[in-house]
Amino acid sequence: MSAPNMSPYLSALAELIKARPEVVCLTCGEQSQSLFEERAHLLPSGLISLPNAPSAAVAFCAGLAREGMRPFLHAPAATLARGAYESILTQLAAPCLSVRLIGLDAGLSHEGGVGAQAIDDLSALGQLPQMSVFEPGDLMELKALPALIDEIAGPVYMRATLGAAPALFDEPPRGAHLRSLAEGEELIILSAGRCTAEVLRARDALKEAKIQVTHLHTAELSPLPSAELKELIAEGSFRAIITMEEQLYPGLLATGVAALLAESTKLGSPPQLIPLALHQSFAQGGSAPYLRRKYGLDAGALLAAIERGLKRRVGVAVSELPSSAWS
Repeated sequence: MSAPNMSPYLSALAELIKARPEVVCLTCGEQSQSLFEERAHLLPSGLISLPNAPSAAVAFCAGLAREGMRPFLHAPAATLARGAYESILTQLAAPCLSVRLIGLDAGLSHEGGVGAQAIDDLSALGQLPQMSVFEPGDLMELKALPALIDEIAGPVYMRATLGAAPALFDEPPRGAHLRSLAEGEELIILSAGRCTAEVLRARDALKEAKIQVTHLHTAELSPLPSAELKELIAEGSFRAIITMEEQLYPGLLATGVAALLAESTKLGSPPQLIPLALHQSFAQGGSAPYLRRKYGLDAGALLAAIERGLKRRVGVAVSELPSSAWS
């Protein structure tokens, strides 16, 4: 199902509801409801709008799940991670109920500053046992992930946007696999979400500068698809691994890679881990491109991290790079 005013994510959700009538779409609070109200009539089974009480909304979804329904609860990411954390822990994660929590306006995509930005949601919910965490990086993943996460037995948290998204990939995600976007022998870059577009900004320039980079993207942050990465690290002789994620440090990617390096006892000289994330800092209000540049999550910060890992200049200027696809 598609319509001019329907987002890629909602289009995919509508198709899922048509195929599986037990899937229920819910919103929590006026802010989320307002994002859906112009499109809700396009959903085959309509929309359930709950008041702005995130803990009660999670409890309501837990009840639906126990009755055999498959609820998708949409709310601001900051509201879910902070206002409903205890309910998510006790009523969803502990009993392992199949509720899908969809966090809107996550990361630095909201211009409202500390209260509205969710830079702690992935780490907070990703540390819960039995909780799966996803962050799509483009149009293809936004369209594919609703059906993919509905196959998972247990609770899921996913960042999503109801707006437009760029097309970066040629194929949908394949479950617990890393997406290989470039291959090289000097560095590994592991990115997720909108950060992947920042890496892709520099791809051609790095290739021209003869910088050998293996770039991996993942839509699944917890559990991290680590088997492929572990094998790659063990077989290669990479000088550094750069993780790039739009959340507070230490994020799920940096934590996962650090654990792999600690477990790799065969490595005589393990690669340096260079994590790009928000380091001990809340973000101010502002546009997403400005905030990513200010807090070290854009292509410029990536180039600096590459130079740090290689211990040499790469000869690429940020001014030479194209703009981000998410801009």
